[in-house]
Amino acid sequence: MALTKLQKLELNKRVDRIFHAPANAAVRGHEPEIAFVANLSGDLEAVHGSIKDAVSSLKQHDRMFQNMRSNMVYWGRCGICSKVTPMSFILMGRAFSESDGMGDIVDENVDNTADLDRLCAYLKLYHARCRCVLIFMDCSYEELEGRKFGITDREKVIQNLNPFLKYRLLILTRDKMVTGTELMIKVVDMDGQE
Repeated sequence: MALTKLQKLELNKRVDRIFHAPANAAVRGHEPEIAFVANLSGDLEAVHGSIKDAVSSLKQHDRMFQNMRSNMVYWGRCGICSKVTPMSFILMGRAFSESDGMGDIVDENVDNTADLDRLCAYLKLYHARCRCVLIFMDCSYEELEGRKFGITDREKVIQNLNPFLKYRLLILTRDKMVTGTELMIKVVDMDGQE
């Protein structure tokens, strides 16, 4: 699932908007951070390729990303873990090596569909310093919407997206990118439909 040139351009513009949004202002004394979330319920090679393409595109786009602190978050049905991973390690392929601990999260014997509400709670708790969080999904937007974004508890998702996560989130599917604010609107609309 490599990113196309058009997707890379859109990614650069959307990440710029996230970093420069008034609601996402830099905190004095804190260097900007970014998190890359790998959904382990799909094709790992495709997700890894997309993350490498995104890192490469961001590094070429703006010097700000040359030495930015980055985190890899491994998100699967059996758990979530994260690791501080320099972008250069991601480009070299070390973000998906056997020593990263993600093997404990991937269970190929069961349905690996992961819950977005658990991920949002985890990100709010452990990655509040990240000014941008990119979630890579190995599915189309239509499939993701059909699964209701993997949400099991809408109230918890709304609670965890507020006050700041909705401004920092960007979900990348095979064919579309969705911001946290757009996700929040969809979640509220889903709640009103039932």
